[in-house]
Amino acid sequence: MANSYSQRRIRKIVRRFGLIPLRSESVASFYRKNAIIRVQTESGSYAMKPFYRSLLLRSGTIDQIKTTADYIQFLMNSGFNNMPKWLKSKDGRIWILNQGRPFYVTAWIHGRKLETPADFEKLGRALASLHSSRFLSMNSTFFDHIHLWKNRDRLFRSRMTIANQANLWTHRWFKRFGASCIQFSDRTWTELKTPEIANLLKKEMVRPALIHNDITAHNVIISNNGQLFIIDWDHMKLGSIYVDLAITLMNTTQFNPVFMHSLLKGYEELRPLNHAERKLISALYRLPREAWHIARFPDHPRSRNMLDIMEQTWLLRLRAMDVLDEWANSGPN
Repeated sequence: MANSYSQRRIRKIVRRFGLIPLRSESVASFYRKNAIIRVQTESGSYAMKPFYRSLLLRSGTIDQIKTTADYIQFLMNSGFNNMPKWLKSKDGRIWILNQGRPFYVTAWIHGRKLETPADFEKLGRALASLHSSRFLSMNSTFFDHIHLWKNRDRLFRSRMTIANQANLWTHRWFKRFGASCIQFSDRTWTELKTPEIANLLKKEMVRPALIHNDITAHNVIISNNGQLFIIDWDHMKLGSIYVDLAITLMNTTQFNPVFMHSLLKGYEELRPLNHAERKLISALYRLPREAWHIARFPDHPRSRNMLDIMEQTWLLRLRAMDVLDEWANSGPN
């Protein structure tokens, strides 16, 4: 939303969760101006958040918030303690509808960002704990990231010429790095066809796990008492734990080998990975997802920023790929 929420609307929403607000303020995210409303009450601070549907799913907003609420309730009942406490509304649900938009309220987590190897070990353990949660339902639908990524890779290849013609800076970038991106993808698709990895993916589709689907450095907080919290669960779904782990490695570790190994160490403390699983994670990490986005939206301002970041970190990315390849090859058979 472009405009801030009125104080009257904020009071009306949070009172349905049993809160009496003293003051509130909008907090921006990387994508939205009013991503979260921080609400101060006599009992502490809370996060009031509008729920946005995933455009990748065919279902409507209400169906998506109902499904997400089921997942969240399942995690709370399972004792998962790496997400903020969700408040229940006066009607017993963990979300309400206001002016056609779903909203939910959680505790506000005071803390800091990921900084140390120990922080990344905590993140690895939290992710492994999440991936160990098996949500069983007759209506469960597996979200196939790999199928989606293959389509985006095909679109990337077909639009490279268009992207090259869009403007000088995209032309220069694709001329320098485009062929390498295609080579990375080709190598990954080849590895995913090997029998051991293909079998992994087939088994996962039969019995998927809950994934967060959007773990970034901004979505992880180390609280003042040292506990790790993952926030922003709007896009959680049943999907591939290997995709979720690969995305988390890319989005949080800054291509730092120490942080990467720390995250993986924490993960394997709770959920050890065999050789095939390690190979799959390394292969998925290699995919140039940012380049795919840039080819889809070459004139978008954010694409220019992404190109600059990719160029500045290119050598670090190559080293990070090597680090994961070494890790994958050192795993148990």
